[in-house]
Amino acid sequence: MKKHLVILGAQWGDEGKGKIVDLLSAEFDAVVRYQGGSNAGHTVVVKGEKFVLHLLPTGILHPHTIGIVAQGMVVDLELLVKETEELEGRGLKVWDRIFISDRAHLVMPYHKVLDSLFERKGKIGTTLRGIGPSYMFKYGRKGLRVCDLEDKDRAYQIMKDNIEFVQSLCEKVYCENHFLDLEEIFEKTVENYKKIRDRVIDTTHWLLKFDGKVLFEGAQGTMLDVDMGTYPYVTSSNASALGLSSGTGLPPKYFSEASFWAVSKAYTTRVGEGPFPTELKDELGERLREKGGEYGATTGRPRRCGWLDLPALKHAVDVNGLDGIIITKLDVLDSFEEIKVCVAYEYEGKSFDYFPASLSLLEKLKPVYKSFKGWLRNTKGAKSLSQLPKEALNYLEFIQSYLGVPIVMLSTGPQREEFFWLEEPALKS
Repeated sequence: MKKHLVILGAQWGDEGKGKIVDLLSAEFDAVVRYQGGSNAGHTVVVKGEKFVLHLLPTGILHPHTIGIVAQGMVVDLELLVKETEELEGRGLKVWDRIFISDRAHLVMPYHKVLDSLFERKGKIGTTLRGIGPSYMFKYGRKGLRVCDLEDKDRAYQIMKDNIEFVQSLCEKVYCENHFLDLEEIFEKTVENYKKIRDRVIDTTHWLLKFDGKVLFEGAQGTMLDVDMGTYPYVTSSNASALGLSSGTGLPPKYFSEASFWAVSKAYTTRVGEGPFPTELKDELGERLREKGGEYGATTGRPRRCGWLDLPALKHAVDVNGLDGIIITKLDVLDSFEEIKVCVAYEYEGKSFDYFPASLSLLEKLKPVYKSFKGWLRNTKGAKSLSQLPKEALNYLEFIQSYLGVPIVMLSTGPQREEFFWLEEPALKS
């Protein structure tokens, strides 16, 4: 394997990236989050203890790992401080192992007000954490960056202008009044900034000089990418490999030294609105949800569930230039007598073997399925291919053949140690 590693989500998020990043981080010196914000919910179980991280890189749970909150993220300072202090309270020393980009934009209370308004007026299914409006302000050149807080007068003026803008928008467009206390918002922001101030650096410069091995941790998933996903039912950042260079400030050629892997469940889920060709709105979908514990780590919302969508997964392989796939939650399928995978779509007699961009078309597509005999045996905790039933092997071999990239690992349970390699890379080289 190459020096660095990129771990991405291959579906609509919630694939189990948190656990994968956590267990692989043992062999890396630094872990970088480079897009999204507190809308991520990466769940890891270590020795029976559950951790859910929203802003900090998951690799920070290893005591040797440096965690980078890079410039492509939008950061809720209050939540960042709270998350860090909670980990410290649980015995993990993290303050001296994190760095926050001075170029990262901030999520402010007025962004959350707008998020709530936008969601009520046009339902997308956001987490209501202000992520979309924060990116909107960033690209509208109205954003507040971490480095701006060094100049209190400048920061105060940016907040003042933005609060006036949001209040005017609420009143004149949405006919609602939302009082936002400028002085209180300013004081709380400055107070939280003081707590992280000595951890703020130019993370791009640091990474370019750093000689260690780096793992880059994607949030959400490729099908939620703002450009390549099911727009407009997407997140507000590039959740695919397309966001790496802009999210870190590193030149594209830096990643020639990186391997690219993505995580996929053995079936498909998504949270919120938007097209989902293989969704099961019946008892089978309910069984997948209950057996897989498919409820959002950030919101607690029940996830929509369906069979594995291979054209969508191949889209992720192509967009990200993947070198390998990691499959999670194979054991959720253990009790199904018949298991299906989508191999194409149909609409008005026309077949599609790729994932279209058009929302109107996606909503009309009917999946074309290939059926597999279920294995009806417990695969949870399996440690090698020899412990898997023949039917499960057939299922995995078909996925690998369709995608044209190897399955490099199987995760066989939520615990850190519940996995095994199919193609073991030289992580320690």
